[in-house]
Amino acid sequence: MRWRTIFRLQTRVRMLAELGAQKRKLPFREKVAAEPNRSPYYIRSVDMGQPITKKESNLRECIYADESPLHLLNGHSRRKRAMEANVEQGSSSVVDVDSPIHMAVELLFRNPTHVEASRAMFKSLNVGNEVSDGIIDCWAEVLNFQEKRKSREAYSRQFFGTKVVFPWMLTSEEGGVEARMHKFRLGIKGAVNIGENVPDFRNQDIVFFPILEHKHFYLLVFELRDPGIYVVDNDKARQGQLIEDSVYYLHKDTAYKIKYMFVQYLWEVGNPRADDIEYCNIQRMPVTWATTTNTTDCGVFLMRHMECYMGKNKSFNCGFSMSGARKMAEVRKLRKRYAAHILCSEVNVLLPKIKQDCRIE
Repeated sequence: MRWRTIFRLQTRVRMLAELGAQKRKLPFREKVAAEPNRSPYYIRSVDMGQPITKKESNLRECIYADESPLHLLNGHSRRKRAMEANVEQGSSSVVDVDSPIHMAVELLFRNPTHVEASRAMFKSLNVGNEVSDGIIDCWAEVLNFQEKRKSREAYSRQFFGTKVVFPWMLTSEEGGVEARMHKFRLGIKGAVNIGENVPDFRNQDIVFFPILEHKHFYLLVFELRDPGIYVVDNDKARQGQLIEDSVYYLHKDTAYKIKYMFVQYLWEVGNPRADDIEYCNIQRMPVTWATTTNTTDCGVFLMRHMECYMGKNKSFNCGFSMSGARKMAEVRKLRKRYAAHILCSEVNVLLPKIKQDCRIE
């Protein structure tokens, strides 16, 4: 028995010597939720039917904590003490970290890959404001994080923000195809955090790209499992418009330009669905809740479309009323609810600070 033990030790020493006594660099392994934390009943969309809660109201007050000295006096303890000290000195303004200028750029959201949103960005979710593209980026990160808790049977979705496709990539030939594709690759890799590996989308069924064109947001959807490409747009006037393709890149409509870059990328990474996507025409997804004169809420509709689209073979119902007045009330509620949902997401590394400032659990 002793000689066997000696042999095993000698074998182990030899293996360590062959490996140079160095730790092997293991391939990147994405962190996913454990099976008990997955469920087909996990709700992946925000409920806009329930009334606004006290917690959501507190979060909204936290966002607007820089607008009123009276609010600061009645608000959070740290700012209250600073305000009271300044009032005693004959000043009605808050200095240093509590100054309105500082608070406007104060970060309220940051994820591990440093997608960030300031207080000013969150104010774009106030009624009547156009939603900031920074909020769309945060929303994409929140939705990607939520995908980790979906059931294994559900379609796997990948959401991108607005920092993958830049305006010059759609309007300029400067640098040529390679310059566009280089920036596109960097955007994809930066958004899909899988270490040194190159995202190839073999495990994704649906890929989402938000598009901002002429101050209007809409959604471009690539279905990879059952190939198809769809535009989801809340603007009723665009519903009947043909999406034009062309052999010349700059003559293509925006959706086809993004399709061109995405197909090129899929070919580069060897995705087997690249040819299928290449031969797909882009279609408009029917949207019965489309609006006619609304020019400021397209960002909210985009966020709703992103979270509710589960595949072309699934029921696509965002829950909007057909009544114009009720629909606008629902949009106003979604603005408040989305702000709270992003702030309280587990992907927000600033969540402990938010909870402390807003006095929520």
